[in-house]
Amino acid sequence: MLDLFVLDAASSERRPVFVRPATEEDLTATRDWQTNWTAPFALGLPNKVALCRLETDELLGLMSYELNQGNLAVEIIYLESARHSNANLLHVNDGRKRYIGIAKALFAYAAQVSMEAGFDGVLVFRAKTTELLDYYQREFGARQVGAYDPFRLVIWEDAAERLIAEYRRDTDV
Repeated sequence: MLDLFVLDAASSERRPVFVRPATEEDLTATRDWQTNWTAPFALGLPNKVALCRLETDELLGLMSYELNQGNLAVEIIYLESARHSNANLLHVNDGRKRYIGIAKALFAYAAQVSMEAGFDGVLVFRAKTTELLDYYQREFGARQVGAYDPFRLVIWEDAAERLIAEYRRDTDV
């Protein structure tokens, strides 16, 4: 079991979070996000989940994923942080993130789904930008899949285990 959390950017305190299936209300709340999740493209995405704060149910991020039997991996199709913590949106007006670690918590959740599916935690996904490519490699241990698409990345078993370990609930307690 995972004890997911994000960091409050102002205080650096851990804020417990959880993942649940995304609701219509969650998707509607994205109208001022980078991506409107009520657009036809987003509505067609599989397995949409929401990352929310435990105490307040505040929506922090959304992710779409699918079990990729061909690659024996969970493929993260799309992931986005809420406007208040989205670096791309905040960069435009020099805003500061409210929470840190939204993507990391969602990736850990996806790695756990991969483990449960028998894929050993392996994740495949595509970075949207060069900055995110560097970030995923540095922070998550992601590796490029091949030269044909340098933005296509994989998180192998060892990196997935490290990611999950950050959030693993101590079962001895």
